[in-house]
Amino acid sequence: MSDDTALPLARFTILEVNDTNVPLCLRLATSLATKIAADLGADVLKIEPPGGDPVRRAPPFLPQGESALFQFLNTSKRSLVLDLASDVGRIALKGLLDKAGAVLFEEPAASAPLLRASRATPIEIAAFPVEMDAAGQPVSEFAILAMGGLLHMVGEPERKPLRLGGHQASYAAGLTAFTGLAAALAARAAGQTAPDVRVSLAEVMQWVNWKAASGADASGISPGREGKNSEFQIVPCRDGHVAVVYTATQWPATRALIGDPRLGDPRFSTRAGRRQNIAELYEIIAPWFADKTRAEIQTTAQAKGVPLGPIFSPAELLETEQYVARGFLAEMAHPKLGKLRLPQLPVQWNGRSFAPKPAPELAA
Repeated sequence: MSDDTALPLARFTILEVNDTNVPLCLRLATSLATKIAADLGADVLKIEPPGGDPVRRAPPFLPQGESALFQFLNTSKRSLVLDLASDVGRIALKGLLDKAGAVLFEEPAASAPLLRASRATPIEIAAFPVEMDAAGQPVSEFAILAMGGLLHMVGEPERKPLRLGGHQASYAAGLTAFTGLAAALAARAAGQTAPDVRVSLAEVMQWVNWKAASGADASGISPGREGKNSEFQIVPCRDGHVAVVYTATQWPATRALIGDPRLGDPRFSTRAGRRQNIAELYEIIAPWFADKTRAEIQTTAQAKGVPLGPIFSPAELLETEQYVARGFLAEMAHPKLGKLRLPQLPVQWNGRSFAPKPAPELAA
């Protein structure tokens, strides 16, 4: 853009339509996609049902009682309450659609025919692909994680599966939807016909967990929870834990870092050999970590080109060197809640960050 001070999406108007009775996992995906657009400068109008978006009442909560999740997902947006089950609400929505570049909505939505027929480019987020007979399928993030095989990847094999922390299925789908939105807006800006975009959480999870399909194709067995047989494990150190991770080409550097001559055993010279003798390998590796702190391990390993990763608690992440250097957490002044620290977009535009603005209050 010619104006270096203008935000990259400042010329676009986008509607986020939150219909009633839509599962939480879809609402979160739609809200993340439009949050990114809003923080990048788009004029995002969030259409909420009577009583407001249910995410306004979803945990975790701030000390003041407000939903921290809603505050995070709805920065820089405007809000308007419309009853889309009424003629008045649908007429109002149609007028707004005529002025918008794109509209994001969740399926199922009673207003979907109106949204698809509008001049605005429709960006649809659903639970399942259109080819799938989804009648009767449970629509929840937990169920979709299970269907995508993600629950088979996390936890110890002798215990029950563990769900991934946070809302990773919804957020991955939201990032995917934003990518489709950006492509649609670029086409419109170039005077071309923008493609319709449909994203399903189930398909996104298949993409995120691509190793399940590729592993089954290569060996007939989908990779899953291996526990102590895993190639990469978490080991204790003096002040916590560290993830032992390295590529096959980084094995010589890892061996030199640990410095134990037993690692020169021919059994450990290939990846297949290391996996076959994984218990013996970690008996040699683990003691090196025991008397060192996470910071010492990270500094020493980085100097050797080995990507060992310290395990941080959420509170520790607030002060980690990389987060601070990147300005990942921004302090935002909220008119009602005071100062909030929220993650901001981890990119810059002409040397400046995209500082979020407070989420909208619910109109009376």
